[in-house]
Amino acid sequence: MFQAIAIHHAAPEHAEAFMAFMHRVIDAVGDAPGMIEFTAWREQGTSRLVGLSRWESPESFQAALPTIMSMGDERRPEWSERPDDALMLVEI
Repeated sequence: MFQAIAIHHAAPEHAEAFMAFMHRVIDAVGDAPGMIEFTAWREQGTSRLVGLSRWESPESFQAALPTIMSMGDERRPEWSERPDDALMLVEI
């Protein structure tokens, strides 16, 4: 199993727009082969957002990555207070 976790440090005034964007990305990925789940989360009391996706394999994630990244033009730089943190985790 493989998990990709993207931690977004959203500017509070743009958190709603950022969350809407995250849901559009999830919708675009749809039911990609090898995807177990793809969800969006918000840390309670903050504007930190987390995209969590679980996949059958790293290869499944890599195959879906072009679709995930294809929506990058919709994301505005002012939505983030700092660069994202990304974790790519393989099961041990």
